[in-house]
Amino acid sequence: MSTRRQLIKGGIAGLFSAGAASVMATPKDQPQQFDEVYDLVIIGAGGAGLSAGGHAAEDGMKVLILEKKAENIVDSEELFIKDMMEVGHGVCDPELVKAFVSASGREHDWMTKTSGMKPIKVMVNSGMSVPRSHRYNSSKVTMFYYEYAKKMGAKIVMNAKAEHLLWDNDKKEITGVSVSDKNGNIKNYGSKNGVLLATGGFARNPKLLAKYSPGSKDAVAISGGGTTGDGLLMAQEYGADVADVAYVKPTYGFTLNPKHVSDKSSVFYAGALIVNNKGKRFIRENDSYKTIGEAALAQDKGQSFMVFDETIRVQALPKDPREPRFMGEKGKTDFGFVGNTIEEVAQKAGIDPKALRATVDDYNANAPKGTDSLGRNTLAGGYGKPIALTEAPFVIIPATACLLSTYCGLKVNKDLQVLDVFGEPIKGLYAAGEVCGGFHGQSSMSGTGFAKAFSLGRLAYESMTQKK
Repeated sequence: MSTRRQLIKGGIAGLFSAGAASVMATPKDQPQQFDEVYDLVIIGAGGAGLSAGGHAAEDGMKVLILEKKAENIVDSEELFIKDMMEVGHGVCDPELVKAFVSASGREHDWMTKTSGMKPIKVMVNSGMSVPRSHRYNSSKVTMFYYEYAKKMGAKIVMNAKAEHLLWDNDKKEITGVSVSDKNGNIKNYGSKNGVLLATGGFARNPKLLAKYSPGSKDAVAISGGGTTGDGLLMAQEYGADVADVAYVKPTYGFTLNPKHVSDKSSVFYAGALIVNNKGKRFIRENDSYKTIGEAALAQDKGQSFMVFDETIRVQALPKDPREPRFMGEKGKTDFGFVGNTIEEVAQKAGIDPKALRATVDDYNANAPKGTDSLGRNTLAGGYGKPIALTEAPFVIIPATACLLSTYCGLKVNKDLQVLDVFGEPIKGLYAAGEVCGGFHGQSSMSGTGFAKAFSLGRLAYESMTQKK
C-alpha cells in the first residue's frame, strides 16, 4: 500500500498536528463490540436500498436498512448503451453503463413478475432512439419494494441517522456504521459483508451545491427530503473520490413554483419551441432536459416559455400521463396563456409579438426540412421529426428548471465498490443509486435515475456477497 493511501486510511489524526487534524475528516475505529451485527447493513431506504435489502433478505440474509427521515418496440442492450453514452457525451463509465443496462432488464422483469404491476405507458424521452421509458407510479413501485423487503425479513429502522462509517484498522476495511436515533442515542451496527450507501444525492444541501454546482443555486429542489449528501460525506471521510460533479444541472419543463415531479411537462419533446422573454429560441429543444435547464436559468430573469399549437398539444397528450393536466382541453390551460394567433398569445404572455412571430416563422420554414438554425432535427433524442406550428389555438406556458437529482456522486466501479482518490476500492464500502457518480456523464436519459436505483441496488448486493 502506498504512503499516500496510508495517509487516507491509516489514521489521519496521528499524522498531523492538532490544528491540522481539527479541520480534517478522521476515520472512526469500530468499537470493541457492536450493539448488533448483520450480514448486510444498508444506509438509506430509497429505491437502491430497498432493492438491495429485499433481494438480500430473499436469500436468507440478516439485513438492516437504516433510514433518516408492453408495446411493439424494437430495442436492445447495445442500442440502450449507445444512447446512454451519447447522452452522457462519452464521459460516463462504459463498464458501469453496461452493468446498469444488463441489470435493469433483469430487475424490471423480476419486479413486474413479482409485483404484478405493469407500466402506465412506454414512451420516448430525452436521449432515446426508441420509446424506452417505462412510466410507473413511482410511489407504488417504492412501496412494493418496501413491503417486499419487510416481508422477506429485512429490519427497517426509521429515524436512524447514520453519522460515521466504522473502520477495522487491522483488516483495513469498513465493517459497520455509527447511528444516532431521534433522541441522540448512539448505536454501532456491524456488517459482515460491508456497508452499502444508498443515501441519495445532495440537492438539498446548499453547502455542497455551492461547492459542486453554483450554477444550480437558483433552481428549486424537489428531490427527496433526505437528499442532503450524508453518504457522500461519510465516504469522503475515507478518501472516496467523486465523479460527474461538474455536470450537476437542473431538469427543465416545470411550472413556476413547482412542488412535485408531476408539475412537469415535456411538450417540447412533442414539438414545442422554447423561447426566452424576448421571444428568441436559445437551445435546441431535442437536447437533454438537463442541458435545456441550465440554459434556461441563464436567460434574462431566468425566464423561459414553452410555445406550441393545437397539433402539438394533441400529439403530446398520449406521450406522458402528466400532460392532460397542462393541456387536457382545446383552448384551455391553467398554467399559461392561449390565443388564436401567435401575436395574441405572445401579448398575453408579455413577450414581444413581432419577435415571437419571426421566431416561429423561421422555425416553420426550416426545422421540418432539416435546416433548423439551432440544429433541431428530431423531436426527442433521435426520435421523431419536427413539425411546423400552424394550427390555432396557440399556447404558451412559462417554465423553469428544478433539481430532481444531482446525477453525480461517489466514484464506483462496475461492481459498485466505492473508489478512493487513487482509483482503488475502499474495502467493505459500496454505493448504489443517486449517491453514485460516473453513470450519467455530462447529461442523463429520462427515467434512468429511477431505474438506476432499483437495478444497481440488486447489483450491489450481488457484488457484496459475491453472488454473481
